[in-house]
Amino acid sequence: MALSKIKDSSAPKKKAAPKERKNPLTVVSQYVRDVRNEFRKVIWPGRAEITAATIVVLSALVFFMLFMGVFDFIFAKTITAFLG
Repeated sequence: MALSKIKDSSAPKKKAAPKERKNPLTVVSQYVRDVRNEFRKVIWPGRAEITAATIVVLSALVFFMLFMGVFDFIFAKTITAFLG
């Protein structure tokens, strides 16, 4: 019974239709048009939102820079004290 479900591999296989080759310039120009259309759909942030996000990023940068600097200084002094 299970043997009846096995496909006959000796049957001739159909060949796939050859792919239609497209002009590369047409493909690129269509891509650029699609990108422009998608950019038109984007809701861009306003000046106030950009300024607020920039302040948050710069504040976090300064905080972590000081945090890492303090711990680096402490570890350097500790290792120097132990190794002399």
